[in-house]
Amino acid sequence: MTQATKLETRIELAIRDFRRNHRKAVRTVTFLKRKINDLELSVSQEDCARAEDDKKKLNALIERLDGFVDSVISESARTREQCERLKHECKMQEFDPVTVENLETSCKETEQLAKDLLCYSLGHFRKASGTAR
Repeated sequence: MTQATKLETRIELAIRDFRRNHRKAVRTVTFLKRKINDLELSVSQEDCARAEDDKKKLNALIERLDGFVDSVISESARTREQCERLKHECKMQEFDPVTVENLETSCKETEQLAKDLLCYSLGHFRKASGTAR
C-alpha cells in the first residue's frame, strides 16, 4: 500500500467517524431536548407535589445536556485538529485527494453542531435564569 493510499484511507476513516459521531450527537440532543420540553410543559401544568418531582428530573436532564454540549464542543476541537493534521499531511506529500473536501465538510458540520448546541444551551440558561429572578 502506497503512502498516498494509506493517507486516503485514514481520511476516509476520519470522515466516517466524524459523520457517525455527528449522527449520534444529533440523536442524543433530540432525545434530551424532547424530554426537557415535555418536563417543562408538565411542570407548568401540574400541581405543586408532582411538579417538584418533575423539576428535579428536569434539572438532571438539563445538567446532562450541558455536559453533553461540553463534550460535543471538545469533540469539535479534536475533529478540527485531526482535519488540519490530515490536510497538512496531504500538502506535505503533494497529494490532493477528492476526499479532503469531504473531510473539510465533515469538520464544518461538527463545528456547526457544536455552535448550535452552545447557542441552545446558552439560550436555555438565559431562559432559566430569567424565570428564577
